[in-house]
Amino acid sequence: MLDLKDFLHLPELDASLERLAADGPGLILVAGLDPLVTSADADGFLPSGRAAIFRILVRHILSQMSSVHAIIVAGTKDALRVPRQLKRQVEWALVELPHTYSGRIAQAALRRPELLVIDRLDAETANAALQAAQNGVKVMSQMDTIFSGAGVARHLLDWGVSRESLSALAWIITVQRMATLCPHCKQPEDLDPARLDELRSRYPHIPIEGTFFRADGCEGCNHTGRQGNVAAFDIFRAGDDTAALLDQPSQFPLQEYILRLATLGHVSLDDALGFGANQLRRAYNLLVSNERALAEANTTLRSRLAQLEAANKVLQQRTEALVSLQDIGHTLVTSTGLGDLASRVCRHARKLCDADRAILYFLGPDSTVEILAVSGWDATLVHQRLDAAMVIGAGGSPLAGAEPMPFTISPPGVLPTYREAGSPALKAGLRVPLIAQQEVVGLMIVHSTTKSAFAPGAVALLQAFANQAAVAIQRTGLIDSLRDKIAQLNAAQAELVKKERLERELELARQVQQRLLPHTFPLIPGFGFAARCEPARRVGGDFYDVILLDADRFGVVIADVSDKGMPAALFMALTRSLILAEARREHSPCAVLTNVHRLLLELGEPDMFVTVFYGVVDVASRRLTYTRAGHDRPMLLRGDVVESLGGEGTFLGSLDADHLNLSEEQTDLLPGDRLVLYTDGLADTVNVNLQLFGLARFVSLLQSLVGLSAAELCAATFDHIAAYQGEAEQFDDMTMLVIEVQ
Repeated sequence: MLDLKDFLHLPELDASLERLAADGPGLILVAGLDPLVTSADADGFLPSGRAAIFRILVRHILSQMSSVHAIIVAGTKDALRVPRQLKRQVEWALVELPHTYSGRIAQAALRRPELLVIDRLDAETANAALQAAQNGVKVMSQMDTIFSGAGVARHLLDWGVSRESLSALAWIITVQRMATLCPHCKQPEDLDPARLDELRSRYPHIPIEGTFFRADGCEGCNHTGRQGNVAAFDIFRAGDDTAALLDQPSQFPLQEYILRLATLGHVSLDDALGFGANQLRRAYNLLVSNERALAEANTTLRSRLAQLEAANKVLQQRTEALVSLQDIGHTLVTSTGLGDLASRVCRHARKLCDADRAILYFLGPDSTVEILAVSGWDATLVHQRLDAAMVIGAGGSPLAGAEPMPFTISPPGVLPTYREAGSPALKAGLRVPLIAQQEVVGLMIVHSTTKSAFAPGAVALLQAFANQAAVAIQRTGLIDSLRDKIAQLNAAQAELVKKERLERELELARQVQQRLLPHTFPLIPGFGFAARCEPARRVGGDFYDVILLDADRFGVVIADVSDKGMPAALFMALTRSLILAEARREHSPCAVLTNVHRLLLELGEPDMFVTVFYGVVDVASRRLTYTRAGHDRPMLLRGDVVESLGGEGTFLGSLDADHLNLSEEQTDLLPGDRLVLYTDGLADTVNVNLQLFGLARFVSLLQSLVGLSAAELCAATFDHIAAYQGEAEQFDDMTMLVIEVQ
């Protein structure tokens, strides 16, 4: 597997890259150009290898931070190959419809990962990436650009990024590949001492020592003097002064890096000193190549389009010649959709009598007529409803027979002024009743703007076609009506079954949870207990308990399962059973939770986890020994002071046992203390303005209630939070367990 050492030729870069990996929040960009069109110039841009450097840097950061949680926003999982040993640190947020890159980035940033990786940075994703970095997330991405250093920041401004957003820009690593000298024909170049002094003066930070080489050319390198390529880097770290960012020099400029490569004999001195001019020439050649490729593509596209149009015209002519009345009748009989059938009828009617326009009306059961289809008229007329008498009496007489009648005025529903300005007038028209089994089904009207009358043969053909069409329309109308009723019935039945199943599931989950949550607590001298749980739905994923271990010790536990509903209730039941079993086997809270974690990995669902606080109280000494597995820190109310308990640890049931990292802590409880265990639903409550209640407000609330008993404290806390929430929806379960030291 490739590593950074395979690309770095100057050891000075190691320290910068290590600092990049250790830095905190900010946007880290890997920049470089990978042209889609290769220039005809032999000395054009080489693919920079930006993607490889980007993948290596991401892998390097993940390896350096073994406990880091990373979210990768990408189009596919092929965008970044994660080694097997690092996959548990990574979560994918794939951009698939209906999701967008900016939406996925914003969702990932809200979860506050230690590292957010975005597989591409462009005009669509730049603002979202910088916003995530401004909000305290370490973000890594890559962008396709010719620029380096502060020039990349200017490129971001061209994409519409604000100058204020650039304050989140931390690092820019630019990579450029250059052709290396041919090892067979490169020759030492004797430099004039004056030129050496000039180079030392221009680049005082670079030791201008060693032997420089020139490119002579040989058959092995096709007389170019160059063979192979080497990576050149530009290291830019943004300073604290955002206003001077666009004028800030790179820590290790690309020009100096290339000159150092020349001192090592990798590239010629002429290539190093003429790098800027060569970049302009390459950019111009690339632009010319892109324009040439675009012009060629347009020419090819127009040629193929003309071929398709010609072929389509021939196909239409042949199709019209092959279609017969029998084929039309078969088409009508096999059509099952009323709208599609009506469109076919209009199109075939026009062809049969060489008409310009056709419109078809369908008589419904509610004494209204619907325009089912048009051909030659504006398609917006379709589905318009009219009074049946207006259509049936069109032309001065009701539809008494099946004979086509002359009709030269505008069809019902189409105003005489509706036709476009300058369009030809209607010269000939026919009103053709659609009657099936002595029942009026509808009406079809055809018009011509080119001939004064329809030929008798065309009228007869149209009448025969109308007889077939009327039967097909009647049959299809009945089928459509039956389908609609069946679909409505099926939808109603499915909804009813779904609702009943959901009700049963919720009731089962509620019963499970009610049986698991304690309604009374053990009577322990010197201690009192109170608890309350309000799930966001009928059931929740929170649970609590007070466990009498023996005559001298009791345990307290509170937990929050990651999901809701029946799955959370079952996972809660499993976790509670495991904790109860292990609590009576092990004295150490850390050992209890470690054993529970291993059992959850074997028995639990792989996509669910639980946060737990478990402590053991020695009744005689009032000493609390506890372990916090990713759960919110409990609050200890002592006098007028509210302090949170310490301890570190990760949630249970997901990570490997090697990454659990639980600590065991101790604290002494004093008479009058109140120990408040709670789940994050209390502090995360929002009001109707979507304003978060927050941990600081929660601590202040507890401080104002220090003099209350356990039951009063619990009730007052929920009353205050309910008042703050108001009519807003409850999004998470809220649970509190209070231990009162008497």
